[in-house]
Amino acid sequence: MATEMLSVSNNLRAALLNDFKDFYRSPGIASLENIQRVYTQDIEFRDPAHALHGRLAVKNYLRTLYANTKHIRFDYLEEQIAENTATIVWQMTFTHSSLNGGKPVQVRGVTLIRFTDRIYYHEDFFDLGAMLYQHVPVLGSVIRYLNNRMSA
Repeated sequence: MATEMLSVSNNLRAALLNDFKDFYRSPGIASLENIQRVYTQDIEFRDPAHALHGRLAVKNYLRTLYANTKHIRFDYLEEQIAENTATIVWQMTFTHSSLNGGKPVQVRGVTLIRFTDRIYYHEDFFDLGAMLYQHVPVLGSVIRYLNNRMSA
């Protein structure tokens, strides 16, 4: 992981964040060839289900994710940007044949990124149950029941 914090110009910061959002805005197997524009070789990538190290590991994870979804789209709702870090609030919409009867699933989340000239740390925060478990047949109805009981 990058240990030295370098100052990033406003123009470079804006370009990197635009490249990052474009990379995920219309994701697909073909877009993975642009991964080096966004992430460092030693990227640390985390989400509720994964902890990945290295650009190749992230690329392979995304390749599998894109191959197993019929449609995936990110809409960016809000962002907070500082010198070498940013948080981005997003909504992901995707369809997967095994989830929600093949109908679209929407999940809100937040991404924290840390960067110099490229991103060296990426962490996603989202409700894995809302993304996955609630849409699995049988298991989903149990989780929805529990959620309703807890909110009553």
